[in-house]
Amino acid sequence: MLFQKIQAALFSLFIIPFVLPLVLLDAFELPYWQSVLVYALFALPVVFLYGTTMSLLSKYLSEKTPFRSKRMTSLMFHLIAGWLFVLPYGLLFDLSIFETGVFNFASLLGVLSAAVFFIIDQLLGHYFKTS
Repeated sequence: MLFQKIQAALFSLFIIPFVLPLVLLDAFELPYWQSVLVYALFALPVVFLYGTTMSLLSKYLSEKTPFRSKRMTSLMFHLIAGWLFVLPYGLLFDLSIFETGVFNFASLLGVLSAAVFFIIDQLLGHYFKTS
């Protein structure tokens, strides 16, 4: 399972930097390709450290819940963990992010990245189960 999560993180790193500048237009007030480079630079440690850890935790928690749909439960945990990314982001980089409310730049980045990570993880899990 850990190997699959690391693979999902690696594949996510090839997708997330290209998707985020399309969704968050003018976040850095840079052209598209320069924004891709900025997102790629910051996504590398975040996806591997925070994303992989939260994905493993989401998988574990979804298996322990009484709900029938473990996949939907895991998706919800992924999205919540992505939304909670605002906490380490705010504490490490920008304390003023907490003044903008619960839906801000960092939480949107986290939720979008968590959704991409989850989708790729599910695709990898499906591919390796059927082949």
